[in-house]
Amino acid sequence: MKTIRRVVAAAATMLILGTAAAQGQSRIEEQVRELESKNVMTDNIVKRDPSTKQVGMETKNFHFFSQGGTVAQALRDAFEADSRSAANVEREERGDSYECVLTFKSGRVTTVYRLSISGDKSRPEVDVQTYFRDESVNIDESSVETIRRPAPGKAPIQAPLPPHRWGEATLA
Repeated sequence: MKTIRRVVAAAATMLILGTAAAQGQSRIEEQVRELESKNVMTDNIVKRDPSTKQVGMETKNFHFFSQGGTVAQALRDAFEADSRSAANVEREERGDSYECVLTFKSGRVTTVYRLSISGDKSRPEVDVQTYFRDESVNIDESSVETIRRPAPGKAPIQAPLPPHRWGEATLA
């Protein structure tokens, strides 16, 4: 009976911690969904397990100019709010430039968000990158699919990429 209680208590604790981790990045995820819905220029790279088709790794890249600076400020506010629950926070601010990298970990899942804002406050240049990796999913280097969304009004381009080794490049 004690063993069952311990198992139930451990499961409840893991559920609560997992939910807290997911909620910890909710404001950033909301902003990313908003960028996707506005058809902001983006690259999306997905690696899947060839047999199960489960996503093991995904990156998304957004680059745009924030007219009036409101979207840039909303992203910055989301990063600042979600930074309280991140496993790792790296921030740098110099003059009109702001960069923030947040890392969230939950079990074998790592999610990294990077925000870079630079230039004139009335029309800053904004870069947002997201990186998701589930270590429990076996990914194959040959199972890369890339979707590049062009400017609004043009069809997405889907193209395979050559194998990529994460040590060769950084999310920039």
